[in-house]
Amino acid sequence: MPTQIPPEFEPFIESLIAQRRYFSAQEVLAEGLRLLKAKESLTDEVKHGFEQLDEGRHVDGPTAINALRTKLLEREGT
Repeated sequence: MPTQIPPEFEPFIESLIAQRRYFSAQEVLAEGLRLLKAKESLTDEVKHGFEQLDEGRHVDGPTAINALRTKLLEREGT
């Protein structure tokens, strides 16, 4: 799929390649898309978390910490 890079991004991409952080413009674009995909996934998870809060499905901090501590102790067998 041919991609046209907007001119305002070309100096930035060229500097990343010159610094040997990436080997090609395609590699820079792939990393940008990977980060965008991760951001979208995180946004979806946050939305889901807020939906759970709105539905009343949550626990307070100390309760969550105690539950995690109990699980850890059970795994350690103590």
